[in-house]
Amino acid sequence: MTTNAATRKDIDDVLSVLDAMMSRIDERFSKNESHVDRLQRSIQHVQNQLDTIEKRLEISDDERLVMAHQLTLLHDWVEQAAGRIDLKFAH
Repeated sequence: MTTNAATRKDIDDVLSVLDAMMSRIDERFSKNESHVDRLQRSIQHVQNQLDTIEKRLEISDDERLVMAHQLTLLHDWVEQAAGRIDLKFAH
């Protein structure tokens, strides 16, 4: 009669194989975590660059609005000055 009882050596062999597999899995996870960390840093860098560009565009838009207002004021002043000295101002 044969028994299927596992010996201590059988258990140690299985545990050794499992330990090797877990070490490889752990190594792969570590590599993937490293890749994810690099990707996150890259994404953060891109987001920072986009924020910087967006801020510059906002400033440019504000500057354009101010310049447009100043030109309107100058245009109105020139029209008033032209009218006072009887000079026809052509647009």
